[in-house]
Amino acid sequence: MNWTLPLKILYSVVISCVFVVPALIGYGLKVEVTRASFWVLGVYGMIVFLFIFLQLLFATLNRIMIYHYKRTLPKPVSLKSHIRNTQEKPLPKHPEKVIDFDSVFDREELSSSTSSEVSDDTKEEKEELKLEKNTRLATKMGLAVVGYREEPQLFTQCLKSVQSLNYPDPFKIVVVIDGDEEADREMANVFQTVFPGCPVVGLPELPSTVFQRMEKEESKKKLDYDQIIQDAYTLPTDAVAVCYLQPHRGKRHAMYTAFRVLMASGCEAVVSTDSDTKFDPDAMLEMESALYWFPNIGAAAGDVRIWNTNDSLLSFMSSLRYWMAFNIERAAQSFNRCVTCVSGPMGIYRSHVLKQILDDWISQSFLGMECTYGDDRHLTNRTLLCGYRVVYTHLAFCETETPSTFLRWFKQQTRWSKSFYREIFWNARSLHKHSPWMAAELFYQGLYPFVLLFSIFNILFSKTPYVLLLWLISLVAISCIKSIYAMVSSRSIRFLVFPLYSLYYMFGLVPAKLWAIVSLWDVGWGTSARSAAELKRENVFWLKLKEALPVLVWLTLLFGGIAFNVVIFVLLPERPSILDFFGFGSTMSNPTSIVFFHNPKL
Repeated sequence: MNWTLPLKILYSVVISCVFVVPALIGYGLKVEVTRASFWVLGVYGMIVFLFIFLQLLFATLNRIMIYHYKRTLPKPVSLKSHIRNTQEKPLPKHPEKVIDFDSVFDREELSSSTSSEVSDDTKEEKEELKLEKNTRLATKMGLAVVGYREEPQLFTQCLKSVQSLNYPDPFKIVVVIDGDEEADREMANVFQTVFPGCPVVGLPELPSTVFQRMEKEESKKKLDYDQIIQDAYTLPTDAVAVCYLQPHRGKRHAMYTAFRVLMASGCEAVVSTDSDTKFDPDAMLEMESALYWFPNIGAAAGDVRIWNTNDSLLSFMSSLRYWMAFNIERAAQSFNRCVTCVSGPMGIYRSHVLKQILDDWISQSFLGMECTYGDDRHLTNRTLLCGYRVVYTHLAFCETETPSTFLRWFKQQTRWSKSFYREIFWNARSLHKHSPWMAAELFYQGLYPFVLLFSIFNILFSKTPYVLLLWLISLVAISCIKSIYAMVSSRSIRFLVFPLYSLYYMFGLVPAKLWAIVSLWDVGWGTSARSAAELKRENVFWLKLKEALPVLVWLTLLFGGIAFNVVIFVLLPERPSILDFFGFGSTMSNPTSIVFFHNPKL
């Protein structure tokens, strides 16, 4: 073991505790920084404001950094055109040195090779090769689309956006359908409509299952997965996409098949997406460029936006929340090169990283059960665990669908929260390899909902509705900070209404996080596919009632507390007016507690 490892672990723990421990102690002991009537700023509040300030600062610096690299980094060029230009104009000073372009796999090695060849050339020859020196060979790309009983129109939109992607070289396309029954062939028909003449291949057995069995049988022999796939599968080419139908086992196994096929086809990096995603034409180009910002970048995430914002108020508010999640939270992580989740709609991974992590990723289990959700977060965590950096770029963006009904949104948030809390155990193993910001943010995200929960029940039984009003004003004020930042960054006034998302947070997201912890053992996906048959099955009344129970219990407690608060307040003979409470009255100018006011004399 490297002797510096304990020091790195200690450093990460100490730095992260700078945020967490003072906040918890300050909150538990109600340590105050300043007070004006019932307005109190405590140590916990100071830590929260400091965290938000640093988060916005890092997000801004990441945006500046992206534009800097876009101006200064070498631009990717086509390998074929590079070979053709080199053959037409050979290097005059070294005719005896021949570079075999077809045998070079590493694009960076090839770029450095050609650069070294001209290092002693005359000034005139360097001017002629100046364009080549400011360019690099484009990464050999593959694109994986995975889906399960997707709505045909959404799937068609996804595939057509894939066809419209700009890239210097042709790239290989693989579509994996997570199912091989008759209902799953609808997606295969859509594929053949968009890609006429391209093959649809049925896989009788999951490649992941086949390889796991072969590993057990050949335990002493290292398997060459690429060679096995090349010998047994129909592979995509630069001109021909391939669609695979395999037995239903979940998104993770579909992603595994796509990754293995594309790596066996010679791809150096793979873009992964879902079947309801619509790409911006320059998305792949910007994602590929992000891999070259720093050394040792193993994966990159892009900006995910919502295309169905007008379906409901919830979908509109979700679109604002998505912007915050990517352009503030992930952007801050990206500046520290430790993005903790490359989202499913759009992410890119280097192939040599995937080769290191795929076997452990596909066999993940929790509490003795196979993991069927959290595929993207765990794949990112595996990348971080190997010491690779993960970044985010807002210049690469796509659009996806978000639930427009409350119950479906609640189930989605529950699944994501399960993934987050389960993956904290994996994050902890790699904290010492990355920036302390990663530890601080994970602790903040993990603890904040429970501090909030304690505040809610403390306030609900405070015997005065003014405290609840004050608490809501505080939440809105905090959200306004991010709203102003979002308006300035995006130049959009729609973020003026983002503080209203606090209501969805209280009524939906907090119970989703609680239910996620309670039901962490449940490995079900939660939401169904978007095909008409699956949505019809999801709309069965008793099923919806069962799924809504956690929300109903939460709302009962919430509104019950509000009712108790109001009734007790009305019945009290001595109670402060709203002017007294906010420090403008005369009867309670020196209050002793933000939660409870003095008892009336008996």
